Amino acid sequence: MRLHTLHLQAFGPFAGTHTVDFDALSADGLFLLHGDTGAGKSTLFAAICVALYGEPPVDRNLKLRSDHAAPGLLTEVTLEVTLAGKRLKIRRIPAQTKRKVRGDGETAQKAETYLSEWSLDPAGQGRWEALSRSHREAADEIKTLLGMSRQQFCQVVLLPQNEFTKFLRASASDRKDLLGKLFHTHRFGSVENWLAARKTTIAAQRDEARTDVLCLAERTQQQAGAALEPEHGAPQPSDPATLTASALTWATALHTKAATLEKEAATAATHAEQELAAFRDRESAVRDLAAHQEAHRTTRKQLDTLEEQAEHHADLDRQRQRALQAHKVAPLLAASTATAAQHTRAQADEHDARTLLEPEHTTLDSTELTTAAQHLRATIGALNALLPDEASLQRHETDLQKLDSERQQLAQDLTDAEAWLNDAPQRRKALQTRLETARTAEETSHRHTTALALLTDRIGAAKRRDSYTSKIAKVQQDLLTAQTATKTAAQEHISIRRRRTDGMAAELALQLTDGEPCAVCGSPTHPDPAAPHPDQPTAADEQAAETRHTTAQETQQALQDTLRELTEQAATARGEAGGDIPLADLTAEHTTLQQHLTQTLEAAADTGPATEELHSLDQQHTRTQSDRTDTATRLAAVDTSYDQLAAQAQDLDHKLTTARGGAPPSPSASPSSPRQPTASPPQPTAPPSPPAPRQTTNWPPNEQNKPPAPQGSTP
Repeated sequence: MRLHTLHLQAFGPFAGTHTVDFDALSADGLFLLHGDTGAGKSTLFAAICVALYGEPPVDRNLKLRSDHAAPGLLTEVTLEVTLAGKRLKIRRIPAQTKRKVRGDGETAQKAETYLSEWSLDPAGQGRWEALSRSHREAADEIKTLLGMSRQQFCQVVLLPQNEFTKFLRASASDRKDLLGKLFHTHRFGSVENWLAARKTTIAAQRDEARTDVLCLAERTQQQAGAALEPEHGAPQPSDPATLTASALTWATALHTKAATLEKEAATAATHAEQELAAFRDRESAVRDLAAHQEAHRTTRKQLDTLEEQAEHHADLDRQRQRALQAHKVAPLLAASTATAAQHTRAQADEHDARTLLEPEHTTLDSTELTTAAQHLRATIGALNALLPDEASLQRHETDLQKLDSERQQLAQDLTDAEAWLNDAPQRRKALQTRLETARTAEETSHRHTTALALLTDRIGAAKRRDSYTSKIAKVQQDLLTAQTATKTAAQEHISIRRRRTDGMAAELALQLTDGEPCAVCGSPTHPDPAAPHPDQPTAADEQAAETRHTTAQETQQALQDTLRELTEQAATARGEAGGDIPLADLTAEHTTLQQHLTQTLEAAADTGPATEELHSLDQQHTRTQSDRTDTATRLAAVDTSYDQLAAQAQDLDHKLTTARGGAPPSPSASPSSPRQPTASPPQPTAPPSPPAPRQTTNWPPNEQNKPPAPQGSTP
């Protein structure tokens, strides 16, 4: 392949139209393409790749269209090249957008390819002959002539940037890696690794299959038994080459022999089943005959026994007849016996009952006792009618105690609610003060945070200012030293030059040769050449002095540039730091401000708790007001119920006392706790006065609206 010309238009960093004449560059054989980073060297190689293959190199993501190209200038690449003895011109226009011919906006430009060949007509005149405008045909033609794909071309011809330098300086192992990276030989290693892994896997599968075959053969020998002679021709582990074939032949032979034996066994089993069925029929007939004979013997034996016991059965029948006749008079005898026993018990009961009677009733006869009993029954009936009243009285006393306990508890709850409501305004005022303090601290913390950030920046600027100041002092000292060194080097250079100029004749005389003309006068004879002084400086001495002078000047200039840059940076830092305020003062101020910020943040942290407590206090105040109203209403209702129930208890107690006369009261419903007689029901404590109706108050309170004082007496 030989390149002739490369024409670029709006390509990559080349915004205009540029042409590279490779024929002129390669006239002397070789040429070097060099330049600064970003000058466009790699873009030329990319343009060659685009011209040949229609795409940039595989290792670059190049944007073909120049960002600085004129809107009406299309991006295209044209390359004249000789491939396999054919001179071709390849023109590529990549896909892009272009300005519309009519109207505003842009339209899509499809990719185009033009392939032409330089040929001579019969008259010997050269001209370009168009070969194809098809992308595929042009690509096939170029690949056929060049013999390489785009990837191979980039790997072999267009070495990636800096890869060749790395290759020259790398060790043997690194060169191997780089060559593998350049030529992508890793796929061969992958194939080799795959083959090795495949070999290992197949070997493992083969060994596993051999083991399975041997295990199956061993199990087959165990199951076959001696009848099939499984040891004859069995596969052996020592012969792995023919293991599978011999195992298959051996197993087939065993299977054939086993099938033959199975058929023989099936035939024998059929004959045996037929014989067994015949024997079972004969056995069933014999068993039936034996059963009939056994039944006959048993029946005969029972008949003999009954004949022997006939007389005994006749005696039992006579006894049964006599028992039936006696059974008819048995109820009369039983009634007579029971009546005698009842008469005896009645006499005993009468004696016991008369011992329980009052002394005046012990001598009464039955008629008199009947009359006395009727009178007692009437009295008992009247008293029994009063038993519910006594039970009601006990219930009233229990209910009065419960009502007294309840109204005292309600009175205490009412007092507690009034006390809480009296203290609520002060607690709310304290919480509002806490909340205002916390909010003020929060605003102060925001100001402190802003000031702290500014002060932190000033401290950083002050540190830079002090650092630049110390550097400036050092650079100034170095600059004074460099200025002295520059002055000394200049004087030394001037001195050496003057001395060398003065002894120039001697220096020229050292170059004279007899018979050769003098460079000054042209004479071939040199009768009296000038002799050099012992300390005569040479051109090398003058050059060294000049180099030292130049180096000293460069050092001085570098220090001056550094001093100027440091001075500017120090001025900027001084302005950011607020002047020449000492760093210690700024640090102390920062510490103080940080402490203030910490304190204000701690105070501001109380905003949430204070808000929640204030909200909880308002909710509690609403609940307490509602509870106070409910408690007052319930207390009034309980007092009314207590008064009514006390009046009823007094009436019942008076009624029961009159009915008892001087007799003791009846026992309580609970036998374990007898009720003591009382002249009157327990007197309750004086009930608290019901609270007066309260006016509706506004909450939360303010300076003009205070909660009213609690009303009503406390029990």
